[in-house]
This record gives sequence, C-alpha cells and structure tokens, in this order.
Amino acid sequence: MNRPVWTFLAIAFTIPWLLWLLRLGTGVDVIAAGGMLGVGVATLVTVRRFDLHDTGLTRQPVRRLAGQSAAAVAAILGLAALAVAIGGATGVHRLDLAGFSGLHQVYGAGATAEVLVAALVQSGLLFLLVLPLAFCEEWGWRGFLLPRLMRFGRWTAFGLSGIIWATWHLPGYIGSPAWTTFIPFTVFTVLLGTLLGLLRMHTKSVWACAVAHAANNTLVIGFVNTAFTDAAELARPDPWSMGLSGWPGWVVMVVLIAALATVTTRKQVSA
Repeated sequence: MNRPVWTFLAIAFTIPWLLWLLRLGTGVDVIAAGGMLGVGVATLVTVRRFDLHDTGLTRQPVRRLAGQSAAAVAAILGLAALAVAIGGATGVHRLDLAGFSGLHQVYGAGATAEVLVAALVQSGLLFLLVLPLAFCEEWGWRGFLLPRLMRFGRWTAFGLSGIIWATWHLPGYIGSPAWTTFIPFTVFTVLLGTLLGLLRMHTKSVWACAVAHAANNTLVIGFVNTAFTDAAELARPDPWSMGLSGWPGWVVMVVLIAALATVTTRKQVSA
C-alpha cells in the first residue's frame, strides 16, 4: 500500500481512538458519529491531490441515481427481512407476530398499525440524519480505499477492506458490555463490505453505497429488527443469530455474493 493509503488509515483510525479517550475521561460518547465523520475528513485530506471521480464521486443523471439508491435500500431491507424470517423459522430468533411486543416496547403503546407507521417514520427521519455520516464512511472505505486494495485481487480487496472496516470500530467496543459482539460483527462487516464493494464496482460510484449503509444503520436496526421481534428477545439479543448481522444474515449475504459472482464470471467469459 502506498503513502496516501497509510495517511488515510492513520487519520481515520486516530480520530475514533481520540474520541474513546474523551469518553474515558468525560463519559461523553460521540465515537460513532465522530468516527464516521472522521473517515470523511481522512478522505478529504488524503485525496486533495486526486481526481474526485477516482473516489466514486461521479456525476450521474438524477433518475439513474434515484433508481440505484432505491434498489440498494430495497435490497438491504429484503436481505434483513429474509434473515429475520430464517431466524424465526429455525427458532433462533423469537418473533411476535401477534402482539408485536418488541415494537411496542421500543415505540410505545397504541394500535399496532399506528405504532408500525410511527416506527417507520422515526426510522426514516433517522435515516436522513445518518445519511451524511454514512456518505463520509463510504467515500473513505469504498470510494478511496477499496480501489487501492484491488492490486491484491478483487476478493482479497473485499475481505481486507472488511477487516479494516471492522477493526476501525474497535474503540466503540473497548470497555463496553457489547465487546463480546465484535467477532460476529467482524463477519458481518466483511460480508456487507463485499456487497457494498460489488455495488461500488457496478455503479462506479459511492452514492448508492452510502444510501445502503444508512439504511442498514437505521431502517434495518430500528425497524426490521424491532417490528416483528419478541420483547424478551430484544431485551437480551443474541449477536450470533440476530437479524442481518447474525448467522441467518450471513447465509443470505453469502448466497447473494455467490450469485453475483457467478453472474459476473459468466459475463466475463461471454465477453
């Protein structure tokens, strides 16, 4: 890896660790939002000598961009819903499709239909707030870093970038009760990072990647994983089997990656 890559990684990794020290000293926790913004800062500092098109900031017709973004959201929500369904069918994820206890526990009492709409609206508003931060991450990980790892081969680049992405999250786990979830989270980031990498290659931009990333952080976690889950399951979720980040999600993502790889290979052979 060349000097710009090391510069990018140094800045991107230093910022969340500084924010971890802030949390340690003051109790103020802004690691997640500050770290995401920090990746954007690292990219901005590093790519000032590069053509921005080289980092996935390509101009596209509004209709194409909207279509790609809508497809990305639909895909991530579909994968998450399928993962929840597999978890429920296999008994590792307790669902409540009668009383929707998890939904009411998180979003309050009331008619289920009304609470479902309120939950979706809240998750949608949070999606809009998170989208700029998700863009900062995607501009760095998939826009700048991934193309510069392609020298090692496409699949190695996907795996390596996913591991780097997971490791970057460590300050949010150190000293937290959630530290035991880091291993399944790493598997998740490698697989999701691969899908986002394939999306980056297909669209030649980071816009749809940012939308998919924001959708996962808000609509998937705040709605899909909550709306149909039993309240007791939400109180003590199993990170190895919960939704898209658990093994049911790994299965559906691996199947999709294999299918996309097969299609890509066939196109290359026919060409």
